[in-house]
Amino acid sequence: MLYHSINGQFGGIQAPDEGLLDRGLAYGHGLFESMLLCSGTTALQNQHVERICRDAKKLGINLQPSILHDYLNDFQSSLNSHKVEAGVIKLMVTAGIGGRGYQSPDSISPKVICAYTVLPDSLSEQRAKGIKLWRCDYRLPQNPRLAGIKHLNRLDQVMARREWGSSDYAEGLMLDQAGGVIEATAANIFIRTKQGWETPLLSEAGVAGVMRSVLIREIFAAENIAPSIAAIPLQRLEDCSEIFACNAIRGIVPVVGIAQSSDLRSAAISFEIGEQTRSLQNALTQRYPCFQ
Repeated sequence: MLYHSINGQFGGIQAPDEGLLDRGLAYGHGLFESMLLCSGTTALQNQHVERICRDAKKLGINLQPSILHDYLNDFQSSLNSHKVEAGVIKLMVTAGIGGRGYQSPDSISPKVICAYTVLPDSLSEQRAKGIKLWRCDYRLPQNPRLAGIKHLNRLDQVMARREWGSSDYAEGLMLDQAGGVIEATAANIFIRTKQGWETPLLSEAGVAGVMRSVLIREIFAAENIAPSIAAIPLQRLEDCSEIFACNAIRGIVPVVGIAQSSDLRSAAISFEIGEQTRSLQNALTQRYPCFQ
C-alpha cells in the first residue's frame, strides 16, 4: 500500500496506479521516439527502433527490437481500424517499476507506451516557405555520457522553449556552454558554408536524431555530398549561405532567419532558401514520399 494524493484527492485506500511508481515519471529514466504516421504505416520505423534499443542500453534498459515492432504494428492496426492513417506516433520506453530511490532494480522490466497525436497544421507551409529560429539564451549542459540520446528528461528544451511566445519563430536555436551551435529545440541543424555542408558535433550535448542520420547516410550520399560533422561556433552562421532544420516528423525545413536573443546586441540574420536545400528536400521525398 502506498498512500498518495493527486491534485488534492487522497488515494491511500486502494493500491496506486502503476504509473505513480514508474521510474520514467519519477526520474525521467527512459527514452522516446517521435515518428511520422503516413498512409497507415510508420515512416523510418526500423531506424527508430534500432536507435531506441541501442541508446536504452546506456540507461541499463534491455529491449528486444521484435517486441517493439510488434507493439508498434499492433498500435498502427488499431489506429487504422479507427480510420486514422496520418499523424505522429510517440513511442516511450521507461525503466518500469522497482529499485529503491535512484537505485535501479536488479532486473528492469521496461514499460512500452505508444501514443498518437495529429500532425501540425503548418507542416507543408514550413517545408515550402521555411521557418525562423529564436536564438535561445539558455545553454545546453555538456554531458558526454548522455549526449546524443533522446532520454525522457527534456527540461533543457522546456527551459529554452519558454523564451519566446511569438508564432513567428517555429524553433529555438540552442548553443552549448561555450557558445557553439548544437541543435534546434526539436530538430537538428545543417549549414552550408564555402567549405561545404556541416552539422554540429554532438559528442558533448544534443540529440542525434533519426532524420539527421538518414540524411548523412542516405540523402547526402545520393547527392554525392559529404557533410562534415564538427564544432560550429555561432559566428559561422553569419557566413553560411544555406541552413535547414530536420527531424523525423517534418523532414527538411529551410531556415530563413535567426532572431537575436533578448540580451544580445547583434542583428538578426536572414537567409534565402538555397538550391541545394531544395535538391536535398527533393532527394528525401523521392526516397521517402511521406516527407513531401
